[in-house]
Amino acid sequence: MYKIPEMPALLIERPVRSLIVSDVHIGFEEELHEVGFRVPSQSWRILESIERLIEKTGSERLIILGDLKHKVPGTSKTEWRYLPSMVEDVRKLVKEVVLVPGNHDGGISRILGNSVTYAPSRGLLVEDGESKVGLFHGHTWPSVSLCKADVLVMGHMHPVVRLRAELGLTVTRRVWLSLEGERASLVKKLSRRYSSRLPTGRVTLLVMPSFNDFLSGVAVNAATEGKELLGPVVRSGLFDLSKAEVYMLDGTHLGKVSDLRELA
Repeated sequence: MYKIPEMPALLIERPVRSLIVSDVHIGFEEELHEVGFRVPSQSWRILESIERLIEKTGSERLIILGDLKHKVPGTSKTEWRYLPSMVEDVRKLVKEVVLVPGNHDGGISRILGNSVTYAPSRGLLVEDGESKVGLFHGHTWPSVSLCKADVLVMGHMHPVVRLRAELGLTVTRRVWLSLEGERASLVKKLSRRYSSRLPTGRVTLLVMPSFNDFLSGVAVNAATEGKELLGPVVRSGLFDLSKAEVYMLDGTHLGKVSDLRELA
């Protein structure tokens, strides 16, 4: 598994070459229209970005790590109008589209029917050669079966860094987060029926940026903001957010979250 340079996406090569994206939020423009912001539709631009990535990487499967649609609760007219044709276009390029449902995906099966494969909301385990990758959205606890993974991958947070520029201006940039935690502590949290011999070692939690570049989320270096978007795994303290390693989309390592807080 590796990050695709300059893009908020991952590629798993085995056993099926799979492109992974998270937090697409098709239909978000309608919510902006309701509060007076006239944003041209971005849905097809987002779709074209995904299609280009599929063709560039030769992916045979697309895995969407939650929040394919935006409106919650319910479903918007935009989602009903565009989502079926968008998924149909993607399916012309890949053998399978897999959706790991997020908190914005309620009722999506009524729109898409059997055109996608629905993974459990608590995630799925994928074997990438000799390593195991656990994929879940992040709004709920993952399945205990994902504790077998070497790397857990989640979305939901839409992580960004906020940086002060000259003249008091601030800029935000989407980032990846890499956190470390104890496997045994995670197993104990997820299962009441664990054996006396807990697994040893550490597990990495990789938090994906939002694929939709219009949407901000948790400014990870502004400690008091976005707590509701952290999700139970990060909020639990099993993975220390302040020690998370922060990476730009181009791979630039910015240091730890704690190092960046004075720049917010």
